[in-house]
Amino acid sequence: MTERHVSVEIKGRTGIVYLDRPDRRNSYTPLMANQLQQALVELDRDSTVSAIVVTGRGDHFGVGADLGLDWRDVDAHAVESLTRPDQAPWRLQTPIIAAINGDAIGVSLTWAMQADIRIVASTARLAFSFNRVGIIPDRGSMWLLPRLAGFGVAMDLLLTGRTIDGEEFARLGLATHCVPGGDVLASALDLAEEMAERCAPASLTVTKQLMYEFLETDDRLHAYNRERRTLNWVRTLGETLRGIAAFKEKRAPQWQTTKHTTIPAELR
Repeated sequence: MTERHVSVEIKGRTGIVYLDRPDRRNSYTPLMANQLQQALVELDRDSTVSAIVVTGRGDHFGVGADLGLDWRDVDAHAVESLTRPDQAPWRLQTPIIAAINGDAIGVSLTWAMQADIRIVASTARLAFSFNRVGIIPDRGSMWLLPRLAGFGVAMDLLLTGRTIDGEEFARLGLATHCVPGGDVLASALDLAEEMAERCAPASLTVTKQLMYEFLETDDRLHAYNRERRTLNWVRTLGETLRGIAAFKEKRAPQWQTTKHTTIPAELR
């Protein structure tokens, strides 16, 4: 039987993915990379899963690459093939929440940065420590961090590799919620369930898709027109009327789309 470095649990409409090597502080391995991507893709294909939460088993989110492995024997190209860019978290249709329940270092932290929403433990230790071990930051962090926290902050964190706590991490704009460590997973699950109940599946997916698309353009008019055309299509799905009716009647909406109700090709 294949060793498991990642495990999956379904709770209501939320898929929970655990980095599951607590005896090794959830340190990162090629097998973990493979199983993490596989778990996310499979949950993304499941129409009953409205949100995905990724967290660490035990006291840590993940402390970076497993230094007990001889990484000289690991084929870098093989590792990259396990985490295909076309299946990166931001390309999946399901909202992903990183529940950073404890320390997140190096590649464990840059993975968490690929999630759509981050909740961090106030006492967690976080570091983009790459330059301290003679390698450069990975997983698009040099593209993303300046957009989240500004160029100066990104330069500081990436060049120094210094460790900060969860409170500073949130203050710098790298997480949107900072809570006590024992509350991280519960907070993430509450947020996931709120989205599942209160937000239309199709509009959630489209919002995520357009947000990432617009990060890559400075053409405001193009973005405005793309948003307007897509909004007109979303209105044809009937979810707006269902949402308004639920609001007026003070009840949960009864959505009829799924996250797989995608934008027609002619609108892309």
